[in-house]
Amino acid sequence: MRRCNKLNCMRIKMPEESYCSYDEARQIIAALNICTAGQYRSRYKEHAGLPSNPPIFFAGKGWDCWYVFLSKAKPDLYESLSQAQIAARFLGISTQLEYVARYKEDSRLPSDPVRFYDECKSWRHFFQEDYEKAYPTYEEAKSAARRLGVHTAKEYKNRYLADKKLRSNPNEVYAKTGWKGWGPFLSDELVAIYASYEEAKQATKKLGIVSVPDYRKRYYEDPRLPSSPEKAYSGRGWTNWYDFFDRQKSKFYPTYSEMEQAVHKLGITSKDEYLVRRKEDEKLPCAPWSEYASKGWVSWKFLFRFFKPLFYSDLAEASAAAQRLGIISASDYRAKYKLDPRLPCDPKSHFLPWSGWPNFLGVERDRNYKTYEEAKKAAEKFGFKSYAEYRDGYKQDPRLPSAPYRAFKHKGWISIQDFLSLEIAPDYSDSYPCLCDVYEKHLRFQTNYAIRRMALRVLINGYFHELNLPDDPKFLLLRANKFNAALYISLIESQAESLKQQVHTSISTFFQWVLDEECTDVDGDESVVLNDFRNPFSSILAGFAKGLGYSKLGQTNKPSLGYEYILRARNYLVPDYEMSLSRRVSLSQLEHLQEFFDSRGDWLDVPLSKIDVDDPHTVWRKLERIERVVAGKRRRVVVYQVWSPVRFVALYTLLRFPLRGQQILWLDSGEADREVGVVDMETGTIEWRKNTGHLALRGTRSSTPQAAVQKGINGYPKFYCTTNKTGARDQGYEVEWIPEDLAYWLLVLRDWQEKYSPLDYPTPWTSIKTHAEINSEILKSRGSQCFLFRQDKTGQPITTATAFQTTLPKLLYLIQRGGEDLARKNSQYGPRYLSDYTPHCLRVSLITAYIADGDAPIHIVSKLVGHAALVMTIHYVSLKEHQMRRPMQEAEKRAEYTACDNLVRDVLANGLQSQARNLIATDGNRIFFEKSSTKSANVIFDWGICPMSAAACNIGGDLIENVYAAVEAGYLGQKNCPRCRFFVSGIAFLGGLVSLANEIALEIHDESGRYQAYTAELDELESAWYDASIKDLPFDRELDRKRSVAQQQQSAAKLEVLLRDYGAVNRYVMGCVKAIDHTESENSEAELKLVVSEDLKEMSFRASESTYHLLSEICQNATIYRSANPSRALPLISEMIDRMAANNGLRPAMYKLTNAQKLAACNQLNSLLMSRLHSWERIDNLISGKLMILDVDEYQAGLTPITSEIKAIFSNYVSLTSGAHGDENDE
Repeated sequence: MRRCNKLNCMRIKMPEESYCSYDEARQIIAALNICTAGQYRSRYKEHAGLPSNPPIFFAGKGWDCWYVFLSKAKPDLYESLSQAQIAARFLGISTQLEYVARYKEDSRLPSDPVRFYDECKSWRHFFQEDYEKAYPTYEEAKSAARRLGVHTAKEYKNRYLADKKLRSNPNEVYAKTGWKGWGPFLSDELVAIYASYEEAKQATKKLGIVSVPDYRKRYYEDPRLPSSPEKAYSGRGWTNWYDFFDRQKSKFYPTYSEMEQAVHKLGITSKDEYLVRRKEDEKLPCAPWSEYASKGWVSWKFLFRFFKPLFYSDLAEASAAAQRLGIISASDYRAKYKLDPRLPCDPKSHFLPWSGWPNFLGVERDRNYKTYEEAKKAAEKFGFKSYAEYRDGYKQDPRLPSAPYRAFKHKGWISIQDFLSLEIAPDYSDSYPCLCDVYEKHLRFQTNYAIRRMALRVLINGYFHELNLPDDPKFLLLRANKFNAALYISLIESQAESLKQQVHTSISTFFQWVLDEECTDVDGDESVVLNDFRNPFSSILAGFAKGLGYSKLGQTNKPSLGYEYILRARNYLVPDYEMSLSRRVSLSQLEHLQEFFDSRGDWLDVPLSKIDVDDPHTVWRKLERIERVVAGKRRRVVVYQVWSPVRFVALYTLLRFPLRGQQILWLDSGEADREVGVVDMETGTIEWRKNTGHLALRGTRSSTPQAAVQKGINGYPKFYCTTNKTGARDQGYEVEWIPEDLAYWLLVLRDWQEKYSPLDYPTPWTSIKTHAEINSEILKSRGSQCFLFRQDKTGQPITTATAFQTTLPKLLYLIQRGGEDLARKNSQYGPRYLSDYTPHCLRVSLITAYIADGDAPIHIVSKLVGHAALVMTIHYVSLKEHQMRRPMQEAEKRAEYTACDNLVRDVLANGLQSQARNLIATDGNRIFFEKSSTKSANVIFDWGICPMSAAACNIGGDLIENVYAAVEAGYLGQKNCPRCRFFVSGIAFLGGLVSLANEIALEIHDESGRYQAYTAELDELESAWYDASIKDLPFDRELDRKRSVAQQQQSAAKLEVLLRDYGAVNRYVMGCVKAIDHTESENSEAELKLVVSEDLKEMSFRASESTYHLLSEICQNATIYRSANPSRALPLISEMIDRMAANNGLRPAMYKLTNAQKLAACNQLNSLLMSRLHSWERIDNLISGKLMILDVDEYQAGLTPITSEIKAIFSNYVSLTSGAHGDENDE
């Protein structure tokens, strides 16, 4: 548990002459309208001349008391203690907490009688509970304390009030009558702590405790471990916690001054900026206030004190500076004052006396139009069609107000439509009450109320009123009444393109319902429409709806936020967010969140007794003299508040899972389920236990679990979404996957809600407040629910505006770097931060990232987001030009692989004979071309076909005395296809053969190096052995010599096998080349390409001088052929690329990537290098260091520097791996 110290920040010490005098201070606080000491302590920083502690600062300089200082009359308090005691007893107050909450019910009671009355010794004394009422003996008190079931002095302090005869200080009360310590007082089970420091250290290590918070929670698991080892072993071996846990000290700056210099060097000027950018220097800690608590830490303001600007000394200088900037209004000042660092953010409180903005800015006091009519005429000139257009263009006339409804509120204001002279379409709905009533009955079974009600108004105003029809819905259904199809069609066509079909469908559906309900004769299972009626919308206008479809976008027009920024945002909220569960991160550790989410709704009033001070997820604070309504009157009281993580978890969920914002806020906590998930704080896993809460099985749908986090297959957590917009009947859906970190925070929020915002019963859906009207029948069918994101004990879920409207733009603003336009500050009236990225954009961004960048199958993502149709998921994918270009380039490369697939399908369908012209026959496989073979026996590989079901490896080798031996094992293992006599390959498999040959060539190159090293070592040992033999001396390295002989022979044998494999593959490659050459001959289609073993020439292997080229080919092939294995090539080529980067002053990055990312990065880098260097020879020179990147940039001055492009490739993949916030300047 951590108490929020936000209200107790230290202030930078200033010279005494910098502060105001006593009388000046009184004038300043009067101007600031500070009325209480509490308000003064929280607001004195609004003026630089006010001291933090006026009673001490003005002692001897005029100070009397707070009442005089605040210009308030002194209260007439009870003069004697006995009078105050009688008054408190009359109010029924009997405890300290009750007194603090209610003493203002009598204005003559002091806030703290113990301080106010010298003769009052304690609160017990004030309530006339003296020590004679305590247990008279130590033994009686000890028995009573043990009945409380407490085990520590801290627990006793929290619970001793449960027995009125127990005292808070038994160690003093019974000091001379038997007191021996807290241990004997609370328990008979006395266990001596470890005698030595080393024993305690080993016991701690055995428990797996590695941190101080972990030790504080778990030391009791071993009764011999002390609660405070630093005290227990002081002078007996204790040095520090690092030594106690056998941990290396952090690599942070050792002193505060070094850390401060590093911060200033980076140009960091605020706490928020520090938390975002600290990773640019790995020696900066994430919690400097903790790391340097005893090394000079004062406060954040002190850390950034050198960046504090010196404001103008008087009002005249500041006024002149503001006028030089061309500032003409208060809002304009807030947008531009930072252009001059000496201008304060709030000049009216900084410079006293203040004479108003007009005088300060040198503008006319009343520059707006004086009358409503004058402003109205001026606005008419611009032809504004809406208030939105007015807001965008009113500055064209400097005398037009930004908010005319405020400027002319008492000067003739009517409405915005009248002000802009807009025509208001008449509404004749009141003239058709019967039609409206029937329509409302129809709506009980429908959704999308807004569109349907708008459709009714269109019908009434444009059709019923236009034709003067009676107020009867059945009138249109009578065959005798002519239906004016032309008027109706023109009415629908006059609607907006996107509304035509919806309006027509709403009207047609309504009249079909009226026809079924009131114009149909039902007899049993048979229903017959009465002869006099028909639905003209489905008869006369049959097919009309089909022509109303409008051209929709192929993909959503919502901007897609880059996945890099989403990762950065997650890491800002929770550093190393993916480790939340394994590390059991607590809310008290995320101190920055209490400043980020610091609105009035983020702090919940609770009684002090309800605060769980031992809970690491409880963050609380104490506010003094806060106005609250007590007994119907506004009073100032002491308030205890806990910080609510509701908005934090909601925003984190939005960033972590592709849900709509409203879907997130309607998730269920699971408090009414039969089984709930619980975080095991010891193992860092999620377990499933029976729900023992008072709400268990009290929900209307208790037969099926409703919690967002549920038990899935094999005990893994799964996700359940309560609602689904595109699903049938608006029901929820489940997904057999949820990120562990998200599951952890959802469970943390559920536990917090149960503790500080408990429900008496599940909340009925019919009682919730929604932004849009929802069909009451649908709400009834949903029953009741325990909303996870509820705002208080009422059970109401918070709204999307509360959860995301201000928090998302603010988060994007804090994480953006120079040149990024994620969000901006708002200089106008409204939210402080604005962004083009909405909560729905994050849903688009996550879906796009999963499909376009992560290659996730669309059907899986569709299940993840709850789409009823795949086309809806495709619509959400927002692709940019480069996201389409790269896959299309890869698609062209895969065309060769597709040609092989076509051949394979033909072989599987028609046998080998159908493709004989494209295959190579050998002595061993020729029989399969001459005779019809079993089609199902053909097994396909990237490099060829096995016509023996891949099951004849035991007889696929050479002929030995009338018996065929097994295939000789090699690079591919026992199933070494190129060495098998049955193996069939051909032109279509040429790419796969070359890919396999490249892999074998790399193995040969590697093994050749090992063989040469063993040979050199053996030669050296043989020479030494020979010298010893000549001199008749003992040879003491005989064992090494024999080992080297064995290693050389083993390497030679492996090298021989690999060379044979390479020769076999090369034989087929050459056969394919020969076959391609023969295809142009006249009889090429009829001839069978025969390559017999007798014609093979002896082949030798020479290692290529371009190792990098070989490695690149292997990596390229791995993206095309399934059987390609780049595991040997990836580490080698990654090392080469990192070495090249280091040689050119770039930061190596390949070693940070996963194998899949290394493969992608290598291929992308090779494509770039080939496009810029145009040959493998020049690429090899660059990799080897013979050519430098700066040389390339110098010769290609007109292009984007290749240095920047390589950096971009590295930073892209590194950010995806670690979400690093490091500096992108690698030089």
